[in-house]
Amino acid sequence: MSKQLKKATTVFTIKKALIKGKETTFKDKVLNNDIGKEYIIIIAPQNYQHGEGWFSGKGKGALKEVRNWWKNDAGSNGKFMFVLQGLRRVKKNQEFNLNWTILMYTSGYTEMQLCETKEAFQNFAPKCNFVRIAKYQDAVNYINTKNISKATDEKKLREKTPIERVFIYCHGFVGKLAMGLNNRHSGDENLDWDEKVVTKLKQNAFSKTAKIYSFSCKTGLGNIEIEDENNIHKKIIDKSVSVGISTSGIPIYNDTYKTIILPLLGEKSLAQKFADKTGSTVYAYCSRSEYSDTLNTADELDFMSYYEAGGGKKLERNNKSYKYLLDKKNRTKVDIKRYDELQKVEKKRYTVDNGKFDPQGARYPVRGGDTPVGVPNDMKTYQKK
Repeated sequence: MSKQLKKATTVFTIKKALIKGKETTFKDKVLNNDIGKEYIIIIAPQNYQHGEGWFSGKGKGALKEVRNWWKNDAGSNGKFMFVLQGLRRVKKNQEFNLNWTILMYTSGYTEMQLCETKEAFQNFAPKCNFVRIAKYQDAVNYINTKNISKATDEKKLREKTPIERVFIYCHGFVGKLAMGLNNRHSGDENLDWDEKVVTKLKQNAFSKTAKIYSFSCKTGLGNIEIEDENNIHKKIIDKSVSVGISTSGIPIYNDTYKTIILPLLGEKSLAQKFADKTGSTVYAYCSRSEYSDTLNTADELDFMSYYEAGGGKKLERNNKSYKYLLDKKNRTKVDIKRYDELQKVEKKRYTVDNGKFDPQGARYPVRGGDTPVGVPNDMKTYQKK
């Protein structure tokens, strides 16, 4: 009998199932324990303007540039970066028929942008729950009770539908998910997540196998000094040997310096707070998180700029490796094919209230950045102590 069991390879799939009294149809759903569990994506406002070139120029030109800086908001290419990364996540998992909920902050997004976002998510997950939120308490309430207006789960709705995954797309600092980062408005305290907000989460809202992914900057970093220095290495006066004693009895040191490596202090990070409070396994960056590849990599943009400059357009970027393309006679079959493929991707995108939107989601995922200098930029794992 045991030998026969070991050889069994039958896989059962579900066509229809009765869930909570409602008949649900599946497309070859593999029989597992994920049915009913919830997958949540949190999308932050994106009002932040990086302000490249701010205050450059002179006189009226500089003033005009500052005005444009305020007016341009997050910039066309960056406005939907959190949205598109969340959309990419759902698209990559659409075959599994997961129970998705999108919690999207409304701050900074127009009505048209919100509607386009909802439609795009439902294109890949027709039954996904799209919920607009205005403040962190809305998100906390939904996580705890499945109702943004209820802090107490009287109907035990969350107990019946535990959370299996949470994906968070936002800006961040050490100890804070900076949902309200915008350089302009007060009231960020109603948007941002810090340790006080995390303590409001209820562990019984999460499944025993729950995982939380934070794609915010520095969620896994607990040492604010590293953020302030923007470097894991710090120069300090070498106090190993004094050169004398002052009249007041204080040791005197020369100007010899040494470099120390500051500790990451992951145990003090917001990621660890999430793990301890929810019991979930948490994945987060100690470094800055990099969203710049959302629509295209820098190399793709360089390539297209030089390719088009070879056809008469103004060269907008600087990458000497593509200088040969300035003469269109030098284009190879590989170059032509690459450009045509990139143009096909570009033509599917369109502008929604000054923000470039791609209904297919981000082209590339979030990755770890290069700052603070010396900090590891891979995702680290945090578990309940």
